[in-house]
Amino acid sequence: MNILVFGAGALGSVFGGFLARAGNNVVLLGRPWHLDAVTREGLLIEGIWGTHRVTNLQVVYDLSELRGSFALILVTVKAYDTSVAARVIGPFVGPDALVVSLQNGLGNAEVLAEGVGKEKCAAGRVIFGAEIVAPGRVRVTVCADDVVIGPALPQAGAALRHSIARAVATIKEAGIPCRAVDDVHPYLWAKAFYNCALNPLGALLGVSYGRLHDNPHTRHIMDGVIREAFAVATRKGVDLPWKDADAYLHDFYTRLLPPTRHHRPSMLQDLERGRRTEIDALNGKIVAYGRETGIPTPCNEVLTQLIHFCEAKSKQEKL
Repeated sequence: MNILVFGAGALGSVFGGFLARAGNNVVLLGRPWHLDAVTREGLLIEGIWGTHRVTNLQVVYDLSELRGSFALILVTVKAYDTSVAARVIGPFVGPDALVVSLQNGLGNAEVLAEGVGKEKCAAGRVIFGAEIVAPGRVRVTVCADDVVIGPALPQAGAALRHSIARAVATIKEAGIPCRAVDDVHPYLWAKAFYNCALNPLGALLGVSYGRLHDNPHTRHIMDGVIREAFAVATRKGVDLPWKDADAYLHDFYTRLLPPTRHHRPSMLQDLERGRRTEIDALNGKIVAYGRETGIPTPCNEVLTQLIHFCEAKSKQEKL
């Protein structure tokens, strides 16, 4: 299968590397600081899924270098670049192709669907961890569940479901746990609850997830963030597997957070490096959906505004 990974950072490199290792024709589109090393020495993948050096990857740095079309396009850019991806990938989408958003946050697949058509677009929930430990070298650190992929928008036709099944089979055969679901949105929202509670607060305070868990003051804030997000999801008709926010919070504190208590938020790393964060696709999206549905979201709004302040501060300090 001809596959394009659009935005080959840590996550995209893992997908691309395993898919190429399984015999697919894979092109990585990404930044030279990482992909130059892949060109010279191949991609080294290590961690919980074994150690592999993949040398049959194609690498490009610009869309002008791409030729032909692809049967599968995995979009792994930051959420704030989704609209750009939606505008530019059209010429590379094959007649029976599938475009899959494997991004953080909410609303990404809907934006892609506007660009490529809802019958070619799917969303995936990724809940394994990956990091670039050096240029050309990525590590898979943890895997909490399968990758799940489903239609980006409701009322998907048979052709889209067939494309999703084919993509899922290809990813599974490559060694990445993956399954198809009829409705991926409960999975995306559940991941957003987790990220909205932990990422911005940990970034603002400069602490690990475990420190947030252990302190009653930060737990109180996280409770508020999750209760607001849960109310918004319920108002939007998302079929969540928890009966109410209390049930989710019990899972969050007892099952979901403890295995990642030593994790430093990626949003903290973005701020430290003076980069833009994905806050608008996380807490900011909860705020936007809250306005649409009439649900107050003060906790999420405060965190969103504070992260934007920190982004501006980091940008000014770099000048």
